[in-house]
Amino acid sequence: MRSAIYLATLILIPSIANADVIVQNTLTPGFPGTFDYVGYNSSNVAFGQPVASQFLSFGGRFHLESGANEQTFASQTTVTATQNGVSFNVPYSNAVPDPNLFQTSIKFNQNLQGPWQLTVSNPNYNSLVVNTAAINTSLPPPPFITGATISGTSATVTTPTISWNAPASVALPANYSQDTKVFIFDLNNNKQEIFRQDLASGQTSVTIPANIPGFGPLDPAGHYGVLIRDDFRLQANATTGASSQSFFDFHPNAVSQFSGPVQVPVSSVNTVGQTVYSFNIDVSHGQSVNLDPAAALGYIFSIGVGNPNFATVQLPNLGMSHPYDLYLWNGTSFIFAQQLAADTLFNFGPGGVGKFEVLGIDASLGLDPANSTAFVTQVTFTGDGAFTGTMTAVTAVPEPSTWAMLLLGFAGLGFIAYRRKSTAVFMVA
Repeated sequence: MRSAIYLATLILIPSIANADVIVQNTLTPGFPGTFDYVGYNSSNVAFGQPVASQFLSFGGRFHLESGANEQTFASQTTVTATQNGVSFNVPYSNAVPDPNLFQTSIKFNQNLQGPWQLTVSNPNYNSLVVNTAAINTSLPPPPFITGATISGTSATVTTPTISWNAPASVALPANYSQDTKVFIFDLNNNKQEIFRQDLASGQTSVTIPANIPGFGPLDPAGHYGVLIRDDFRLQANATTGASSQSFFDFHPNAVSQFSGPVQVPVSSVNTVGQTVYSFNIDVSHGQSVNLDPAAALGYIFSIGVGNPNFATVQLPNLGMSHPYDLYLWNGTSFIFAQQLAADTLFNFGPGGVGKFEVLGIDASLGLDPANSTAFVTQVTFTGDGAFTGTMTAVTAVPEPSTWAMLLLGFAGLGFIAYRRKSTAVFMVA
């Protein structure tokens, strides 16, 4: 009799172990089991990679009902999305702040806005088949986030505060809400998502914690990406809607180069392949503004149409043994003005200037033209108004005769350039 009971036990144990089943996310409240939305990017590049101006993003969050062995489960699981005879693999994209996530994005296709059938397969468990909701094609694009700044001091360099202008409110269909989410990525570590915060209505700033769960503190010299997303979502389950994504990047120690918040631009690539940083901020006469472009050998500053002119400029101390070279635009070409030492205020004189260039940055410093916090510059303006100008990273110094031709390519490209065709997409659920 004992032998019979013992054998029965041996037989039942595997059966109980394999009784676990695949389910949609139930472990973390607020994270939908499936999602499907249309997205819009603020730029044609995001953290150094090309992105599409409009895209579709879809997938789901799946795990074993018991919640056990997530990493093992995910490594053995495939998710396939099918719609109108088209299929896509949906890879595992899990991060500590974004659990159980399988997600992919494709370039926008108006014929693929219906529900996706998601087939979740694992050789050790029964398959799960679920459908996403269809995209509401009547939703307008959410407004992009503008006026982003990074602030802090040398004492709080690893806990900077990110602030931005409140997005405009939009009249939405019944049962939809407008929300903001902030994501932080470690750009020195495969763009790993390290921080996510879903914000309360009206919140326009986030302070990075001193110890990010699952990651630790920010590295003062690290390179991080910020994605601020404005979402239109169904209030009930957040499973479908529309999103606008605005990208910024920073080094934490950028806040210690000058006092006050650092204005962070939107980056794009112009028609001649150069990185252009575009701003949209309000300025006042005499007010100091810390602009945060990147540069390899130098950069060109230009105001936008109708903006007040630059009144003064002060350049950061990078530890170089020589001064910068300052050039002024005379209407057709840049003319050398003078050498300018770091931490020295230069006054452009009565009326100010609409365009100037700084060269002489040591190539050995390795400033990355795709990094918008490599070089903080402080400027003031001759009057009140909006600054919608640009900065263009200079990665090679052309002959003087080519400046006019290149500047024709720079003009007006700040937010226009992102419309260029691209197949890659950057997204977060």
